[in-house]
Amino acid sequence: ACAMLAVAVAVCAYVLPVPAGHAVSARRLGAYGVDVVMAETVRLNNYVLEGPLQAAGQIVLVKLNERKEDTSSGGLVLSASQRKVRDGVVISCGPGTKHPESGALLPTGIAVGDHVVMDELELEGEKIKYLGSPHRILPASRVLGTLQGGVMSMSTFRPLGDRLLVKLPEAAEQTMSGIVLAGLEDGERPNQGVVMAVGPGARNAKAELNPMPVGPGDFVVFRKYAGEDIDFEDGAKYKVVTCGDCLAKYAD
Repeated sequence: ACAMLAVAVAVCAYVLPVPAGHAVSARRLGAYGVDVVMAETVRLNNYVLEGPLQAAGQIVLVKLNERKEDTSSGGLVLSASQRKVRDGVVISCGPGTKHPESGALLPTGIAVGDHVVMDELELEGEKIKYLGSPHRILPASRVLGTLQGGVMSMSTFRPLGDRLLVKLPEAAEQTMSGIVLAGLEDGERPNQGVVMAVGPGARNAKAELNPMPVGPGDFVVFRKYAGEDIDFEDGAKYKVVTCGDCLAKYAD
């Protein structure tokens, strides 16, 4: 009983149920071809709710893609920690939170229907079974980016906030202007590479987007243990870092 109560309290901290009378409905073809509206039972784990969940504040509710996690098609790989990055579709998103000083609304930058990529750390958020499928409730800050068209590849990945997608050197490489990127040795953590994509920027107290100080094509050096290692299926090594993680840049 205590465990069930703990789960309920944890979930309520992230999402709010829609008031009674707004339950999800589904249609079926009844007898004699009559279209009948049927109320769908809304289940959260072992609980029956009066209505669908609505994310609150900076929280997003994501329906996880169900893939086999032991194959390359099981999502992106966080190779440094042997975890999987999971992807899914946003089914509910909070409106954001107000800046503590200015009162301006700071939106999440995520919308219902977005196909998103998340890290697998569960220090923040919860994994739940909702409407019969695996979902994850998590802060928008744990979402790394979106995937255009739901296709998981480097070319469709769009970082969120002030994040960067950086391609890491696998062997000693020389840029067009002569900069040599050090190759990776076994067990070495890379901390340099070429920026492939950038997010729209972080928001200031007025909810305005701060301009990104780096852009695609820039060579950056970042903190040794910063960011998330990501392997797309093209075989190259990538890392998602924030602008705050970057120590230096060079525009090749």
